[in-house]
Amino acid sequence: MSYLSYIMPKLAWFIPLCILLFVGYVVYKNRQRDAQDAYIKEHGVSLEAEISDVVYDKIQRINNYFVVVATVKYNYNGKDVTSKRGLSFLVTDKEKIEPGKNIKIKVSRDMPEQFYYEEYQNY
Repeated sequence: MSYLSYIMPKLAWFIPLCILLFVGYVVYKNRQRDAQDAYIKEHGVSLEAEISDVVYDKIQRINNYFVVVATVKYNYNGKDVTSKRGLSFLVTDKEKIEPGKNIKIKVSRDMPEQFYYEEYQNY
């Protein structure tokens, strides 16, 4: 018991430090993704992609919007690419986001697997 009372105050900083590092990592990754999206938005190549699969979020928390993960297929410089990304759209646009429909995207010139939806909110 004396060992535990000796070591616990010394380790009391460890849990908050781990939480702080995790929060810092999440903020860093979000900023990195936002910068990448801004670069793709400005310097990307506009393409039409075909939606091959749509997976709806099980818990819809945004009123009047659906949140989905859409798998899209597109051809970039003769290479067929299949990639996934989340998007949110109005309930009234539900018939536009179905497998087999086309959607406008911007593709990164450097990494064609990374893209940005032009007409919808990206996640």
